[in-house]
Amino acid sequence: MAGTDLQQIASYAIVEKIKEKASGTLYRCQSPKRSRSAIFIQVCALPLLTEADQHCFQERARHLKRLAGHRAIASVRDYGLFRQPANGQLYGYLVFHDLPAASIADSFQGQPCLTPDQILPVLLAIGDALHVAHQRKTLHGNLYPGCILGEPFNAVLNDFALACRNGSLTYDDEPAALPYKAPEHLRGSPLPASDQYALAALVYSWLCGRPPYEGQTPQELLSQQERRRLIRPRNLNATIPPALEAVLLQALALDPAERFPHVHAFTEACLAAIKSLPLSHRHQSLEPESAPRSALQAQAPSPGLVSSAATALKAASDDRSVTVSDPAPAASVAPSTVMAQAACTVATSAAARHGEKPAEKEEQPTGLLAVVRADLRQGGILSRSLPGYEERPAQIAMAEVVARALEQERHAILEAATGTGKSLAYLVPIVRSGRVAIISTANKALQEQLFYKDIPFVQQHIKPFEAALVKGMGNYICLDRLENERLGLQFYAQNREFRRLYELTQDPEADFNGDIESLDFPLSPELRSRIVAERDQCAWSKCPFFFDCYVRQMRLRAERAQIIVVNHTLLLLDAALEGHLLPERDVIVLDEAHHLEEEATRAFTITISPNQIRTLLAQRMLKEHSRLSLQEEAERAWLTTWRRLEQLARHCGPGSRLNLHEPVEEGLHLATAFAQLADSLRQERPRDLPEKESTLYDRLLKRTQNLAEQVRTVFSVNQPERYVYYLERVTQAGQRGSHIEVSAAPLDVTSWLREKLLKTRVLIFTSATLATTGPHPLRPEEKGPHFAYFRQRIGLSYEEMPEVEEHILPLTFDYEQNALLYLPRHLPEPAYGGDEAVRRYTEAIAGEMLHLVNASQGRAFLLFSSQRMLDAVYGLLQQSSLPFRLLRQGDWPRSELLRQFKAEPAILFGLKSFWEGVDIPGEALSLVVIDKLPFDPPDDPVHAARVALMKEAGENWFGSYVLPQAVLRLKQGLGRLLRTRDDRGVMAILDSRIYTKSYGRLILKALPPARRTDRLEEVYRFFQNGRPPRSGAHN
Repeated sequence: MAGTDLQQIASYAIVEKIKEKASGTLYRCQSPKRSRSAIFIQVCALPLLTEADQHCFQERARHLKRLAGHRAIASVRDYGLFRQPANGQLYGYLVFHDLPAASIADSFQGQPCLTPDQILPVLLAIGDALHVAHQRKTLHGNLYPGCILGEPFNAVLNDFALACRNGSLTYDDEPAALPYKAPEHLRGSPLPASDQYALAALVYSWLCGRPPYEGQTPQELLSQQERRRLIRPRNLNATIPPALEAVLLQALALDPAERFPHVHAFTEACLAAIKSLPLSHRHQSLEPESAPRSALQAQAPSPGLVSSAATALKAASDDRSVTVSDPAPAASVAPSTVMAQAACTVATSAAARHGEKPAEKEEQPTGLLAVVRADLRQGGILSRSLPGYEERPAQIAMAEVVARALEQERHAILEAATGTGKSLAYLVPIVRSGRVAIISTANKALQEQLFYKDIPFVQQHIKPFEAALVKGMGNYICLDRLENERLGLQFYAQNREFRRLYELTQDPEADFNGDIESLDFPLSPELRSRIVAERDQCAWSKCPFFFDCYVRQMRLRAERAQIIVVNHTLLLLDAALEGHLLPERDVIVLDEAHHLEEEATRAFTITISPNQIRTLLAQRMLKEHSRLSLQEEAERAWLTTWRRLEQLARHCGPGSRLNLHEPVEEGLHLATAFAQLADSLRQERPRDLPEKESTLYDRLLKRTQNLAEQVRTVFSVNQPERYVYYLERVTQAGQRGSHIEVSAAPLDVTSWLREKLLKTRVLIFTSATLATTGPHPLRPEEKGPHFAYFRQRIGLSYEEMPEVEEHILPLTFDYEQNALLYLPRHLPEPAYGGDEAVRRYTEAIAGEMLHLVNASQGRAFLLFSSQRMLDAVYGLLQQSSLPFRLLRQGDWPRSELLRQFKAEPAILFGLKSFWEGVDIPGEALSLVVIDKLPFDPPDDPVHAARVALMKEAGENWFGSYVLPQAVLRLKQGLGRLLRTRDDRGVMAILDSRIYTKSYGRLILKALPPARRTDRLEEVYRFFQNGRPPRSGAHN
């Protein structure tokens, strides 16, 4: 197509021709769709003459598009075929966004011999890009300096081979790539190892000022490779390190089997040789699937750079992998020296750079373990850059466990108490290893703390890397829905907040990523519901705003990132969808892992709410393309069903649940009505819908079918061995009244977790509360804390997965010096019977709490297991005229309650959400009181059904399920007190069953090792003297 002037390619208008090469022509274009990105189209030089050629190109383009999002690969956004007006022939084209203008050849121009440090950033980026491509069965086949765009620190790989003849890729469409081709490539059989050879040839040419061979035709070049001796790199540039020369000679071996097992091993060995540090970038232990078996078996397995460098040196020294012009030994450096260089620790190197003599010490581990230990120890990289840095032994111990788990590719369970610094303890080894990791937290608040606080710290002080914060679609603005609101409803167009939001989305200079939580102004719940992204109303690639879509941009950021931060809900949804939501990963860290069973239960509970039904019946397409009589029937069935549910739940208060034991016939009729609606939508589907409308119609049909199935599942009540069925009266913040929801919750999630999640290569489970006490299931004679309960509840059985790293890390805070644990004996046990017993019990608890908050002068968390008890004690303490402000959960938003609590001495009355995830260091919080042992309510449907199932199976339901669950919650609640080393205060549990029940001793063993007392006067003395009592306390 050289010399042809085009005006249009498909829907893209040509603006100008950028570059013309033998392989094709690059144009800058304009899209009819709204886009702030520059659009480029690459048109292949050769026409696609047959259907086989056309299929070959489209298959190649699909493979290239799957690589979109990698930071070092030019991302293909679209592709297609178009007919050239001048000759009537079909040509293939690829669409890119924002391609760098210059190539790496421009950056290196005028420099005949570069230094290793100059080429290292390009080598690592392009090596990583090639390795990822190979893992996805995609060769480049066209490597030369002109196909690497950008600058050295932002190199981008482009120009993958595209020419097709006789239904196959030719891998010979760019003559400029000839000097860098491997022998097998010249013979017509390119392999992943051929790209490795080409990359090594590029490095050779940059370091030596010329390519390895200089043949002008494929035949001449192949003849030189087979018959001439390769000139050693150091003969052309004596400054090249001997170890690097050895690595290059192995990668340039004539036989692919004698090269490195994959391109990533080659770049790791180069890094080791250049830097003499045990660093590695993105680790991949799996060789590319398309690599020949002989090539993979030629080397001993070598995931690390140390053995790769040593193997390279040995290959060169043996003079078997390549013929050289100088028969002298490959280098004067012995293999042991290269090994020592590659295994050198960061601490030793840093000391040498600073002119210090490394201290003699005991034998230290090498590799990742040594790097991580050096980073976190006194004298390491953190202590040198952070004044006042203090080494934390528990943090170092945890980081070493994570490092071992990464190196050995096994799971790990770690209980790390408050103050350990666990986020740093898992981030440092992961970042140093180069592995791609998903970090999953319990909720969005913890996500944001990790992303905006902990990760930037590691990026600044340890090593730069890319990270992405990923949330569910409903957290992002949908540009299409936003535009529809602007055009369709004047009320919203006149709304001040709407206008601010719209202007923000239109400002190309604004740093807005679409996340609603990042807005500094509020949106009403109604407006928010109309403009956020929804899966069922997303046309995705058929949407006119696709290229600017915030959800799409978020996913692209995640594809480029080494660390991806999510919450447990999104992680579990990704696992259910076989990994289609989140990028490929090497390791998953589950922070706050004690929530995993609860989150999995919630994620896979089927819940039907009135709002779901109301929203579906209001859909425009459903109204226009289904029979009106069926719509009316569905509406009647819905209202009838919910009238029936209101009758069943007439005695249920807000938040309470009621089991369903029999089918609800009205609900089954509702399911039938929705199934008929779905049939009507399918039968009356318009034939000529635009692409976007067609996609949305298909989603609506699927949504209607799914709702019909879910309604039938919930109201059939016919799988009691699988689900527990219940009604719940729900209230929503900011809305009056309540409504009924009906749910089917899974009784057991362990098999699902085992099948979908636990097969991940490396899983790190961590929390401050994972271990419980009691006999170990495999070693009953052991009575100490262990992870048996946690492993049982998530399906990580000892029998199937015995090789799991398990560690309970030492406490960071001095509980004996800084805390007192008050365990009174004189209080009545919790009462559940008649009104008089409950009244006496409530008054006793309120009286004890009154004494305690007087002793602490406010500054107290009073934590309750039920709303009824909280309200009753709150009312009694209100009458006592305390000089402290009383703050009750539910009266204010959580954030406002905490703000007021910190502002002045106060007493906060809290339920479950305040038992964890609250961090109030200093004197603002000096007392934490728990009203009773936090057993699950026996009438909770899910809890009761699981207990019944265990009873039926003859299992110890209390000792192996109910008690461990309560112990973990208790530890979480008490953990609110000490948040820093200087914090001090009193913990109190007002439940005398600790003394009167046989399980009390197990609970006592699990509690923090603070000094214990059953005497109230000791509590007063503690607050007066500022330290725990030394005598008269109960131990």
